[in-house]
Amino acid sequence: MIKALDRDQIEKSLTLIWDVFCQYEAVNYPKAGKQAFWDAIHSKEYLDMLDAYGAFEDNELVGIIATRNEGSHIALFFVDGQHQNKGIGRLLWNEVADNSRAKEITVHSSIYAKEIYSKLGFIQKGDLCNEDGIQYIPMVYKNLIHRLQDKDDKKAYELSKQIGAASALSDEYYSCYEDFLSMIRAESSYVRTRGFILCCAQARWDTEGKMEKTLPSLFALLHDKKPTVVRQCLAALHEVVLYRPELCELIDEEIQSIDLSQYKDSMSPLIQKDMDELSKMLGRL
Repeated sequence: MIKALDRDQIEKSLTLIWDVFCQYEAVNYPKAGKQAFWDAIHSKEYLDMLDAYGAFEDNELVGIIATRNEGSHIALFFVDGQHQNKGIGRLLWNEVADNSRAKEITVHSSIYAKEIYSKLGFIQKGDLCNEDGIQYIPMVYKNLIHRLQDKDDKKAYELSKQIGAASALSDEYYSCYEDFLSMIRAESSYVRTRGFILCCAQARWDTEGKMEKTLPSLFALLHDKKPTVVRQCLAALHEVVLYRPELCELIDEEIQSIDLSQYKDSMSPLIQKDMDELSKMLGRL
């Protein structure tokens, strides 16, 4: 059973945390690092910053994961040695990932835990660090992008709509442009389309010329084998035409190269109509 822990329960978990640390991780720490870790987990200020979930078996706490900074950083993640390799860590992590709304979730992974975090989808974003004797590897989980590729397409679609609406008001998601771009290579046509649309939604904020540099990658979806992908991408390009007029000539050339013969007779006229609408918009500028 996984459930949220209150402040008292977090304090009671310190014995488990310290025991697991000593058993699996302390070997990579100098004496000063071990003391620094002990001091941290017994600091009132540190514990007050945490939100935590615990895993229980027969009412016994066997694992804990704790985050800070509104779920954007994993501060503690420990599973009792006798209960490892049972999927408990995965269940604890899923609870955090499902409830965090952070774009990214970071962690300072121990050397021992690096492979574990990699299996959960984290990627290394720096070299081994040493802070107050505590060695760690900085890693990051692209939470927003994983949620946009959720197996539940309804959830992912609703999130993409929210991001699109927010992008019309501010540049909050412009920093995620490269992540959105990575989605257009996905196997799922829904994900590919989602990535294209969200890239186009950043057009009004594109002061760094990211779109111009990545147009060849984006244009590939205008020739996608799925006609529904092509249609939705043509519609999304209206945003680019409106806010990045310097790209209009390139866009016009590309849409004229779309080969309609690869699509069924029932779809070709619809794609042609979308192309014509975009061409008219290009002509008015």
